Amino acid sequence: MFDELKSVVTLLREVTSRIDVDVTDGKGAAELVRIAEDARRAVDSLRTVAVGQVERTNGWKGEGAKSISEWLSIETDCPHYEAQTVVALATQLQHLPVTQEALRNGTLSNAQAVEVARGAIVAPNTETQLLNLAKHATVRDLRDASSRVVAAATDEAERHRQVHKSRFLKSWTDIDGSFNLKGRMTVANGALVMAALKPIQDEIFKAARKSGEHERPEAYAADALMALCSKVNNRASGSNAGAKATEKRSSRPNAVINIRVDIDALKRGHTEHGEVCEIAGIGPIPVATATEYLGEAFLKLLVVDGVDIKTVSHMGRAIPAPLRTAVEERDRVCQVPTCDMTIGLEIDHIKPFAEGGAASLENLVRLCKRHHLQKTHDGYRLKRIEAESAESEGAREARWDWRAPPDLKRTG
Repeated sequence: MFDELKSVVTLLREVTSRIDVDVTDGKGAAELVRIAEDARRAVDSLRTVAVGQVERTNGWKGEGAKSISEWLSIETDCPHYEAQTVVALATQLQHLPVTQEALRNGTLSNAQAVEVARGAIVAPNTETQLLNLAKHATVRDLRDASSRVVAAATDEAERHRQVHKSRFLKSWTDIDGSFNLKGRMTVANGALVMAALKPIQDEIFKAARKSGEHERPEAYAADALMALCSKVNNRASGSNAGAKATEKRSSRPNAVINIRVDIDALKRGHTEHGEVCEIAGIGPIPVATATEYLGEAFLKLLVVDGVDIKTVSHMGRAIPAPLRTAVEERDRVCQVPTCDMTIGLEIDHIKPFAEGGAASLENLVRLCKRHHLQKTHDGYRLKRIEAESAESEGAREARWDWRAPPDLKRTG
């Protein structure tokens, strides 16, 4: 078996070394990506289940490592955090044979398997539901669904306390001279951080677009953190005095936190299976934490019943249109399947306004700038997939099919 596998690896290396990608056309290169992805899934799944056996047999001991994750990091030259993720998944898969089989046969990627296992290990009855969801949902959607499963299956207050107890913020300088940050905190505190950064990040994003610059959202987030720190430092040194600085401060949008909570959970004081209490776009929080935040000056509370927004209450001086709030909360990412863009989203009429399309929750959707332009000018369109024809519920409150014009190949 091992000789056969080694021969396959040797053959694979020989074949890949002979491929001249530079002379391959676009379609051929895209096919190479798909083939490489199939191969990667196969070897990744084998590595994962093999790590589980190494752990069960203590095969890593005696080689100088303090833990199996450290052994794996050294053995495979991967970062320690990646090794920890592989070890955790391998341990969970021992109790989830169906998920393990889906990983082995290529149905699941490693990233998908991590999210399915995270939810199924605490609530085994949700394994099939999460596996079905993985067939059509993005990893982001799957992560949100798993987080809700974990929140429903564990004591929310105790989980919140344990996460808070394990909070940290670490910094280090990497070998290339870069400064790095890594942190852990409760979802509620994380939401405060992101709420403070997002308005600044959006400003930087808009300014970059106007100047024709295009960078990753993570780069804008780093710039936003620097801008926030500079603002605090300048205020402390007194350099923000003066009318110009006051005008600049007042022009910045106020940070906002959106909390979604089922009415019954809010009345009861805690969630039960299938109910939601979460900070939109961040993750689940205890109902008690949501209740504490109700007095915050710039909080929007979105009380929901199932997936239908029942009321939109705005607490603060600036009160945006309730419909815009509902659309922004519902569509936290671009609604084109497989697109995970979260910043710079634009509201679009599904049926164009010029054709009589109403400004209603059912006829509005948020798209990233690229997909919005394609829909407006290039003939692309969104087709709603009715709930009864969907494979399962849960990825998003509305599911869509992104359709190209008849003369173009389907794209996402």
